[in-house]
Amino acid sequence: MRVFKKILFLFLLSLSVFITAQQPVFTQLTEKDGLPDIEFYNIVEDNKGFIWLAADKGLFRYDGKKFKNYTHPDKRGLSVFGVKLDDQGRVWCNNISGQFFYVENDSLKLFKDVKNEAKGELTNFIFFENKLVIYYYREIILVDLNNSNIVKKINDDNKTISVIKNDRNLSYIIEDHKFSIGVDGESNIEKKFKNKLQSNFFYISWSFIPFRGKNFFLGLEKLATKVNKENNRLVLETQDSLVEIKLPNILKYTPYIDYYIYEDLLWLATENGVFICDYDHLAGEIIIKDHIFKGKGVSKVIKDRNDNYWFTTLRNGVYIVPNIHLNELKFDLTDANITAMSKIGEDKILIGSSQGSLDLVDVNTKKRTKLPTLKKEKVFAIVEISENKAIVGYETYTLIIDVNDFSYEYISNYYLSGVKDFSFVEKNKILVASYNSASELKLSSKEIKSTQLGPLRSYTIHHSKKNDKKYVGYVDGTRVYDDKNKELKILHKDREVFTIDIGETNDGTVWLSTFKKGILGVKENYIYVNYNRNNGLLSNLTREIKGDGDNLWISTTNGVQLLNTKTKKFRNLTRRDGINTYNITDIIPFEKELFFSSNKGVIVVDREKLFKKVNTLEFYFTDVSINDKTRELKEKYDLNSDENKVHFKFQINGFLSEENVQYSYKLSNKKDAGLWNNLDENINQVTFNNLASGTYEFTLKATSIDNPTNEFSRTINFAIALPIYKEWWFILLVFLSGVVFIWYRFYTRLKSIKRRQNVALEKARLQKELVSTKLETLRSQMNPHFTFNALNSIQNLILKNDKQEAYNYLTKFSSLIRENLHLSTQNFVVFEQELSLINRYLELEKLRFKESFRYQIIVGEDVEEVKIPTMIIQPYVENAIKHGLLHKKEGMKKIKIEFYIKEGVLVSKIFDNGIGVKRSKEIQQANGVKRKSFSTKSIQERLLFLRDYYKTDIGVEYPEVEEGTMVIIKIPYLS
Repeated sequence: MRVFKKILFLFLLSLSVFITAQQPVFTQLTEKDGLPDIEFYNIVEDNKGFIWLAADKGLFRYDGKKFKNYTHPDKRGLSVFGVKLDDQGRVWCNNISGQFFYVENDSLKLFKDVKNEAKGELTNFIFFENKLVIYYYREIILVDLNNSNIVKKINDDNKTISVIKNDRNLSYIIEDHKFSIGVDGESNIEKKFKNKLQSNFFYISWSFIPFRGKNFFLGLEKLATKVNKENNRLVLETQDSLVEIKLPNILKYTPYIDYYIYEDLLWLATENGVFICDYDHLAGEIIIKDHIFKGKGVSKVIKDRNDNYWFTTLRNGVYIVPNIHLNELKFDLTDANITAMSKIGEDKILIGSSQGSLDLVDVNTKKRTKLPTLKKEKVFAIVEISENKAIVGYETYTLIIDVNDFSYEYISNYYLSGVKDFSFVEKNKILVASYNSASELKLSSKEIKSTQLGPLRSYTIHHSKKNDKKYVGYVDGTRVYDDKNKELKILHKDREVFTIDIGETNDGTVWLSTFKKGILGVKENYIYVNYNRNNGLLSNLTREIKGDGDNLWISTTNGVQLLNTKTKKFRNLTRRDGINTYNITDIIPFEKELFFSSNKGVIVVDREKLFKKVNTLEFYFTDVSINDKTRELKEKYDLNSDENKVHFKFQINGFLSEENVQYSYKLSNKKDAGLWNNLDENINQVTFNNLASGTYEFTLKATSIDNPTNEFSRTINFAIALPIYKEWWFILLVFLSGVVFIWYRFYTRLKSIKRRQNVALEKARLQKELVSTKLETLRSQMNPHFTFNALNSIQNLILKNDKQEAYNYLTKFSSLIRENLHLSTQNFVVFEQELSLINRYLELEKLRFKESFRYQIIVGEDVEEVKIPTMIIQPYVENAIKHGLLHKKEGMKKIKIEFYIKEGVLVSKIFDNGIGVKRSKEIQQANGVKRKSFSTKSIQERLLFLRDYYKTDIGVEYPEVEEGTMVIIKIPYLS
């Protein structure tokens, strides 16, 4: 059976491919980033760190966050091409119509229009000795930068001209002659070449390339023997001749667009990506070292001040490579989510994905052998168990693979089900963390011997060679086991530690990566150090860690870090350094290279060139506004006394330039030196409100989190003048004007203020008395009405000859009258007193209706202690009984009253299950009653008066209900 599996596996393997493919890790700017176009022709970085782009849609400036377009009213067409800096740092560009522009004072200026001379040809240009040198393959035009006048034109019987500019002079070649151009624009023969090339030199459009101290010419020629086939040629200028340099075939027939010298190599931007080349001077040929962005028409490549590489393309927008030494291994899109890696031997890596695929990568050649996928299940863990053998844990099964002949063997074992992590102990002996346990396994050809360490779900496991102990991260905490498997809990501040990964460094420290407490260092079973956000970590949420000698690699949610355990210093890798994701699944260090796996594939990097040096943190102020009005940017401001709101905005130009930068500020004056205040991430502004008069110094500082010694600061001074009445000259003038006059003015003003205050107080007192009088009048009108209704009820009982009930009713009525008289002198009463009055009234009505009447009162929180106007609620309760329940012939008569406070008023809801408003009106009309209820009218007048006085939502509402009537009364209250 094993032989059959081996044959089958080798057959499937024969169908796999061996791939050697690397690509630098890049970021592509898209419309989401505000990219205004996809077709770009040129790019340059200016002295302030702005990136300028020549595009099909015009000239754009990028500050690292947003794009700004520059145009001119006389500009013909949208497209611009050559973008260059002159000696003053100004940005220049031109278009196909022969117009030349420069940017000054943040606007585009038209300098020269040479449409008549260029005759529709797209020209190039350079600067030399205060001249704009415009050239194309037929002519050179020299323009004075001071007055835009044409100084000289150079051509020779329509022969091709190649322009050469180095650090010291300007020259050109026509046919076999080389001429130099002087300061005055005059040209002289510099040399004549003895030997000619196989084809005429002047039929080719040449670009001058100074490379490794030599003068090369890269030409673009159309040969008659190869109609419409672009052909590149490279020529070296010697002392007296031009020597052709051998090009690889792919470079001969791939049209180049531009060239660059970076990393002491020749970079050729072409229609098929960028070729990075070396020159073998012994063999006299060009050697291709790398080919990146294949298939993309790359128009320009620059390296900015922070060593970011920018690639503009003709169809795909802009690519940015933060670290050219950071490469990603190319995988199929379905296999890009790498979930596990393991080092195999000294020079191989076995890689597993979420789709169940396995790939073997040769570290030296980067060749990738794709093994056939046996089953589309996630690979959770891989570990080498012996020479050229590895054990692979899938979601539901485990197998052993021989990486020499790629044979495999399934393993069936309880402890190898649902594997989460492996740890190598010795040959054919491993530790296993799985969904149901942690265990130790001995693998042999005959059987598997297993020893359980713990019966719980485990996430990670590690064997320490230094102390021969086993560390396990369980679902309920972290445990350590000695050589006899005796268990001990690892606690941090007397609490359980929840570990997601475990690593170890040379000093014997076992490091625990936790879910939210950062990194914990363990020695002798005790935690002796904790790294978190407060002492160097980018985030307390850490993931994969890996020991690397005295160093510890740490992946966090905000980046990858390297901790030197001896110096206790961190170095950081973030998006600024080329890391395209922080979801790191494994880290494998080799002597010269480092491999990171993630949900986006595998990154490989030269360890010596991994960390970039950020050259500058120079920020600038984008806006200074005073009292919300923008001011001209300057170092000092003199402000008036009322100009006391000061706002600053600032930023650092460049791609991800503010990643891992901490902004701090302080505001100091003569009395207070000020304290440094840290700004939160992505905050680029500071505002000061209501500043007192005085002289201030605002200092802003940007500090690199990676290297705190790398910092940059700027200071703005501003002075807020004293109010005029505090100025010394004003005080002296007032004093000289006479103390008597000052006292008189102060005295009369004081009397005037006091008089106005007295008038205002008297007005308020009169208004209050008026309110009290009106309320008392309305209330006095209510009391007789209530008494009349109550006596009617007693009369009804007497007529019914119900003497006992009439007696009870009369007793309760007298008590009610007594309480009403007690409250009649007060405008506002405590709610409990008003509630008592309502309760007594309802008890009277219950005596009248006997068992056919029920009532319920519900009082909300914080209602009992408030004070409310008297005799407002009771009449509505009385109306509910008189007009709603009295005419109800069948069933229980019910009334329910609720009280609660809402939006500054006391709300009372009165609900009865009577005949309803409509039926009640019909009965009144039938009985000849046409006038409106006196009590209702009086209460409405009171509520209207209270509403005008308290300026709040006070009144009565009658919402529709399915049965009976509901009244909602909103009245004011006093606390």
